[in-house]
Amino acid sequence: MTLDDITEVLPSIAVARLFYEYGRLDEMLGEGFESPDADFYMMFWELLGVCADCVYSDYDENYGVNKWYFSNRDMVEYYRLCRTYSCLRGMKLKDNPFMQSAERFVENAMDFNGGYGYGWYLSTRINHEWASGLVFRTDEYFNGEFELMEALLSIRDWYRRNLVRLREAIEKEKSLAAPNDWEVKAA
Repeated sequence: MTLDDITEVLPSIAVARLFYEYGRLDEMLGEGFESPDADFYMMFWELLGVCADCVYSDYDENYGVNKWYFSNRDMVEYYRLCRTYSCLRGMKLKDNPFMQSAERFVENAMDFNGGYGYGWYLSTRINHEWASGLVFRTDEYFNGEFELMEALLSIRDWYRRNLVRLREAIEKEKSLAAPNDWEVKAA
């Protein structure tokens, strides 16, 4: 194996390590990527579907723009529970610390240092099954494929872990609210 051969397969090895790090290596292997591959871009397009539970894509030929939508079950449930938490605390959604924490995390994850040719926004709606998600646009100058995969995997993992914290906070609020409700009814 020559130095050029090694250089060509290094990106696929980095992707395998990334998927291993986020506990998704079995899914990557299930997609048929069982050995280092020289075609990173083919690998990238194939593995985007593993990075999220729901992936939609569209391409506008007139402007050379790809539009992607990535959503996860945990993300959707997280935003539904954020509304529950806000109601229990009597606070506006924008003041909810769980909403603010998620927004900060996603902003940091989507900051591809030195990357260009992309834009994104976070949808926190809950009006249908995949309403909460990440809208991502790229143009012909986009060069952050690896960073996008890493961001999507880290975002998915963050929502999964923080959903547990949010559920605990809601249970705590419910337990604190129940005696007060009872006292009001008894009086």
